[in-house]
Amino acid sequence: MKLLLYLSATVLVTGAVAENNVVGPFSLRITGKTDSSIDGYAWACHAGAATEGLCYSAGSTPVSGSVYEFYYNYSYYESYNYPGYISYVFTYAGADGNQVKVPSFAHIYPSWASNVHSLLIPPGIEEGTPVSLDFDTGFFYMGSLYDDTHWNATTPSGERTEDVSNFHLCYQWTGGYWFRSLAWVSGFEGVAPQNPSCQPVNLGVESLAPT
Repeated sequence: MKLLLYLSATVLVTGAVAENNVVGPFSLRITGKTDSSIDGYAWACHAGAATEGLCYSAGSTPVSGSVYEFYYNYSYYESYNYPGYISYVFTYAGADGNQVKVPSFAHIYPSWASNVHSLLIPPGIEEGTPVSLDFDTGFFYMGSLYDDTHWNATTPSGERTEDVSNFHLCYQWTGGYWFRSLAWVSGFEGVAPQNPSCQPVNLGVESLAPT
């Protein structure tokens, strides 16, 4: 998978100099972990109130077009990559008729009645939900999470953290619309989603088709 370096800057992180990078544009590849028929891409679909969902489009041929173009904003220091943000550029016509572009970030929105949480992109520059990208495999995940399934009154000792990738493809409401789109399921990998339509998937990066 080919990643394109879009922007590089220097920032200060805990007293050390870190590099702040934006990688992209690239497409978001969706492949099933247990269902091999899931093989496609995420696209920015209208979810209501100027908000985009991450909907599913089947197909294994590289895609192109603004609704398929995403970025990854992250910083690193020496050999450590800090968690970053998946971003998308909203484009609209300004009052003077010129195009206005607003980089916006993917958020995981909790549902208090379910363990299935929608991925949505509201407009604006507020940072989104931090996720990590494995630059070797090209897959996104959340790093350094504790497994509390065995915790009790005894304080655990030598507790190890794990990386978790619990992205799912589900039929769900994304704002005011019904889509098959990306969600995150709370819990460690293998936990059953409350929404029975959800299927576990890998979410990764892939080069866009030439234009």
